[in-house]
Amino acid sequence: MLGLSKPIAIGLAALALVLVISSLIYGSIREIRSMVDDAAANAKALADQTWTAKIEKANAEANQKIADQAKAVIEIQADAAGRVNAASQQLEELRKRNAALPDGNAIGLSRDRVGLLPD
Repeated sequence: MLGLSKPIAIGLAALALVLVISSLIYGSIREIRSMVDDAAANAKALADQTWTAKIEKANAEANQKIADQAKAVIEIQADAAGRVNAASQQLEELRKRNAALPDGNAIGLSRDRVGLLPD
């Protein structure tokens, strides 16, 4: 050695050993923290994906119900329009038949006009 006494050399070797062990422990702790942070980020991303999927599914179901209701409304409106048209045609036919009766300008109900009334 360079003229150092044996106890000083042992102390320096021990100090070097402590520094090496400390740096290994520090590196291990950093790696563990990094792994924990990555696991937490992955868990958060998975939870976000899960909730996003659930929300999208609920929205799709709600939109389907809205579409079904709109379709039902359209069908009801078409049925109602058909009934109104049929009633209008019946009324027009009744007016034509009434006008074709003799004494079309007479006031009151004649036997023929009573026969035109629905049951």
